[in-house]
Amino acid sequence: MKTKKIATALIILFSIILCKANNPAILSNLKGTIDQRNSKLIIVYDLLDKENDQLEVRLRITDENGLTYIIDKSNAEGDIGFPVSAGKNRRIVWTYDKKTFNPKKSIIKLVADDRYKIDISQLIKEVDTVRMIKDLNYILGERNSSNSTTQMHLERVGEYIKNSFKDNGVNSYYHRIELSNSELNKIWTAKTGLAPVVKDRDEKHNIKNVIGSITGQSQQAETFILSAHYDSYPGSLGMDDNASGVIGLLEAMRILSKYQFDHTIKFIGFDKEEDGLIGSLSYVFGGGIKESEKIGGVINLDMIGVCSDKPDSQIVPEGFDQLYPEVCKLVEKNKYRGDFVINTSNENSTKLSELFLNTANKYVGDLKVVSLLAEDNGKYAPALAESDHASFWYNNNSALHIGEGGATRNPDLHTPRDSKPHIKFNYKFMSDIVKTTIAVFVELAKAEHYTIANIHLTE
Repeated sequence: MKTKKIATALIILFSIILCKANNPAILSNLKGTIDQRNSKLIIVYDLLDKENDQLEVRLRITDENGLTYIIDKSNAEGDIGFPVSAGKNRRIVWTYDKKTFNPKKSIIKLVADDRYKIDISQLIKEVDTVRMIKDLNYILGERNSSNSTTQMHLERVGEYIKNSFKDNGVNSYYHRIELSNSELNKIWTAKTGLAPVVKDRDEKHNIKNVIGSITGQSQQAETFILSAHYDSYPGSLGMDDNASGVIGLLEAMRILSKYQFDHTIKFIGFDKEEDGLIGSLSYVFGGGIKESEKIGGVINLDMIGVCSDKPDSQIVPEGFDQLYPEVCKLVEKNKYRGDFVINTSNENSTKLSELFLNTANKYVGDLKVVSLLAEDNGKYAPALAESDHASFWYNNNSALHIGEGGATRNPDLHTPRDSKPHIKFNYKFMSDIVKTTIAVFVELAKAEHYTIANIHLTE
């Protein structure tokens, strides 16, 4: 009997070891020296890998023209290429061409790759609802510009988001801009040729969008954005709208921040959504997106906390039976249970919508996803364009709104009752949405299990 218990314990332990995530290699004590006389670049470094894997090591050079190329075993000597074992004082010598390489005007990075294939099904198991609850307890409370008290909490929450990015090794900063509605409308009209998007008034908005960025390593890197607005409606404590989206964004960030990506990922907490998408419109049309930046896709989390398997917990808005007859039939057949997440796209976002749906089906089987297409950017169903994803639609970017449906499921939306104990989050539902979102970003941004370190040169 005792032997059987020991065997069982060993099996469990072995299973834990197998399931435990593989750790990326660690680069340290990097030194780069230029021998100009002999046209040689000499790199010395320490390399550690907890699993003692054989590693692939390469140099990544970006020249003064922004062109990136790889130096590997084919054109350098020493501890480079594959395989390279972990150890101290590893050494690389590269003989360069003076005509094509200027060390003083180049960015040099060392890459250590353990060739580990990321297992998405294991990765998403790291989602931790305890951390989400901790975030919620800090964020909860009215946060807007209605008065000095709510403004102070808005700023505290913005700083909390920014520090969360920083604490997880993500480059963090504010996109600050001061605009009135009339100034925003002028920028909007000049760039789109469309009628004013917000009500004209001269009141200035001091906007602080919070950005966290993981820079893509590909020469043709696109930018993929995960967003959630962090302000709340005046008079509301904003538990569901939209502390739920913010804690989902932060949890996804914590897990994705452990990896490198071919493409850039930006995590954005948008300010002033409740004022008419002012924060995201200012970001999209007021300089937040660089001219050279290509937006590959956006997922906007807004109200993801409420889910119920009780009949009649989901309202179908008037007219939706005409716009979305098949969806309405499914909801009716399900006895109007609010047990699904709504995946809303426009015509430019159908591929991203399909990816979200297929990813949920593949990795998170318990998550029910209902997909809605908002034709002409929500012209016939304006409620589908009432969050920050719509700002990207107007810029012809692919973007999704992921949420429970707002007031169609949460009758306490935009009231003081959008808080504990009136709202009870379904953390399994929220966790499943976050898991799906993480898996989508791993696919889109092409997660890699390598480590990159900058090399500063001396002569």
